[in-house]
Amino acid sequence: MAIIAVTCKHSNEDGISFIKDGYIEAIEQAGGQPVVLPPSLSPAASAEILRHLDGLLLSGGDDLSPLFFAQQPQPRLGEVDALRDEQEIALVNEALKLGLPILGICRGLQVINVALGGTILQHIDEDGVHAIQHRQNAPGWHRHHHVRIQPETMLADALGKGDIGVNSFHHQAVDKVAPGLTTSATSPDGLVEALESREPWILGVQWHPERMFAQHPEFLCLFELFCTRCKEKQ
Repeated sequence: MAIIAVTCKHSNEDGISFIKDGYIEAIEQAGGQPVVLPPSLSPAASAEILRHLDGLLLSGGDDLSPLFFAQQPQPRLGEVDALRDEQEIALVNEALKLGLPILGICRGLQVINVALGGTILQHIDEDGVHAIQHRQNAPGWHRHHHVRIQPETMLADALGKGDIGVNSFHHQAVDKVAPGLTTSATSPDGLVEALESREPWILGVQWHPERMFAQHPEFLCLFELFCTRCKEKQ
């Protein structure tokens, strides 16, 4: 069984780290065993633990500091967590050195892109002619908007090519795609909804499959694909 490192949210004010159950349940159902690494764990200690594991899952959460992609904070930047940013960037770099598979969800997709040299749009233009809503006011399992999956991608292998409905809980998005990553899905307004690389094995999605798979079982396929790849690397 593959043992998967999972990152989580952190509250500086309350001094607690926490994660929603969906991530844990999805990994276990997909055949993996999750190990949560809180942001209060130092980047060096986190990287050391990762050396004994089989894969890395970067979970969703707050905004990534723009200082990591050489920009200054814009007025509509949300809450950032320096501890988590430093830990997750270090974990991505260590996973790449070790050749471990990486799965990124929502913020996790953005962290991967920045760690590999890409940039982030700090706030989506909500007033454009073709703009759609990317922060839904609906249950987490609800299919809120469509994304178009590109053929001959790992994402298409898991979910099929063409349009599929996903949920959406973000106000930031990938801007410049990092070298080595391929865009495998986009939203109707042209935003990047998924990035991937076959070698090193990386898959990131902008939506939250861990909140959908109980009602829409096809989304468990993403975790199964990831866990299978982690087992192959053992």
